[in-house]
Amino acid sequence: MPILLDNKILMAAEQKIESGMTPEAKDQYLKVVVAGMKIGLDGGPNSQLGKLLQRSKDPIKDCAEGAVNLVMVLKRGAKGVMPLKAMIPGAFTLMLEALDTAEKAKIVKVGAEELNRATKIFGDYLFKVLNITPQKMNVAAGAVGGIINDPAKMDIVKQRVGAAPAPNAQPVAQEAANVDT
Repeated sequence: MPILLDNKILMAAEQKIESGMTPEAKDQYLKVVVAGMKIGLDGGPNSQLGKLLQRSKDPIKDCAEGAVNLVMVLKRGAKGVMPLKAMIPGAFTLMLEALDTAEKAKIVKVGAEELNRATKIFGDYLFKVLNITPQKMNVAAGAVGGIINDPAKMDIVKQRVGAAPAPNAQPVAQEAANVDT
């Protein structure tokens, strides 16, 4: 359900984000997007963002970093917690909306190359803001590798996500046979 997008590439990117969400995550995500659009994009090319982009030396970078900054402000003001599963795709969608606004204002033409650049800037900046360093990524990757290579730990993971039965669980057919009719 792309909101207000005219650019087909940006529209496809937003549809891709939304297509993989659970209903709960999508509700939370839409709250982030709507709040962000009210603050930064109200008025389209004549919005506060549109006016800032008119003076920008690098509108692609400003759209990407601005979306992350806006969501971090929203997160600080949120009543309760803003889950990452809503915050990150919400920020990305706000970046897409900002890029679309910049294109509508004839500040920049957004094609695949510009979207790729914006996506890289967005990811790098988001990691910086969330203090996710390459060292932390290496530690996390090592921990995941340790779990993947340990059959006992993988069995626990499978049980917790419902991909494997608990050790004392009876097979479904046996449970059905034990039910009194």
